[in-house]
Amino acid sequence: MNLEQLTQVPPKDKPAAYKQYIQTILVNQPIDQIKSFIHHSVQDSLGLVLSRQIFNEFITAFESTTDKNVWIYALEQLSARQVPFEEQISLIREKLADIYQEEENWQEAANVLQGIPMESTSRTISEDYKIKIYLRIVQLLLEIEDNVSADAYLNRATLLNPQDKQMSILLLALQARSLDFKRQFVPSALKYLELSYIVEVDIGERLAALKSAITCAILAGAGPQRSRLLATLYKDERVREFSEMKEGGVADILERMYLGRLCNDQQVAEFRNTLKTHQLAQLADGSTVLDRAVMEHNLLSASRLYNNITFQELGNLLSISAEQAETVARKMISEKRMSGQIDQIDKLIYFTKTNALETWDSHIAGLCHQLDGIVGEIWKK
Repeated sequence: MNLEQLTQVPPKDKPAAYKQYIQTILVNQPIDQIKSFIHHSVQDSLGLVLSRQIFNEFITAFESTTDKNVWIYALEQLSARQVPFEEQISLIREKLADIYQEEENWQEAANVLQGIPMESTSRTISEDYKIKIYLRIVQLLLEIEDNVSADAYLNRATLLNPQDKQMSILLLALQARSLDFKRQFVPSALKYLELSYIVEVDIGERLAALKSAITCAILAGAGPQRSRLLATLYKDERVREFSEMKEGGVADILERMYLGRLCNDQQVAEFRNTLKTHQLAQLADGSTVLDRAVMEHNLLSASRLYNNITFQELGNLLSISAEQAETVARKMISEKRMSGQIDQIDKLIYFTKTNALETWDSHIAGLCHQLDGIVGEIWKK
């Protein structure tokens, strides 16, 4: 039976006849015949109810079809009747996005999903569905590092406040990644750390989140907030127990930064190899985020070792010029991330010591933590 003969079938038998025809073309999937059927299915002469019914049957039957030309043609045919076919358009766009995603064409997949109508007067769209689509768009946009567009959809998903646990976990993970892309490393590290505690998340993904939290904490600008975050991460038993934390010197550089020790070039180079592309982007002065973080950390460490130091000596210590050393120190002091004064006439930096008791307590806590690790290793043996 061909399409012309289908139109002659009695109305009550038409749904079954069209369903049988769909199964027939599904076997060989001739592209010309499929396109003819799609074009035929959206004609006004069929009636809206029947047209929707047979189009739903077509989408279900051809669900596994990976020929994107079929779905692109279907969208083109439905473009003139978007309002009555909103649900079908949404299903087709999701299927087309699956194909683009399989091809790793992240941009096209995101573009297709962005065309799904989310506000409608003709049908009810659940908040769960909106969140699912928004978060999927965010994932795709982050793959191409389009953080600005991803942020807009992330904000929409956040406002809807997902009730589903898995959606909440995905939202948290994407918030952490988005903050990471924006170089807001302390908030990002806190999100990653929160994610690493969620028992519903696979152990491998929890450890990956913990490692990302450590990376972001190391890349964050030196200061009290970062110091507290480093302490929390350093005292996490998982950092000592799992080999994933030792790869690339992540655990080693975390320990040095927590204990206030200077980081050398070899340790920094090893850690740099673990960073992602956006974490290696250059800043306005030509340095990277890691260069800045290590320089500020070493400056903070120097402030605990010296009462005062010349610009030139500080520059030699940090492997930068005397002028750069003064600029970094001035910035950190003005932002209250380090206590001290600058004498530009004598070219000296005077460091103001923190409360001695607090420093002593911090050192005792670090020693106890290391001792606890040694005891743990002894028990294992």
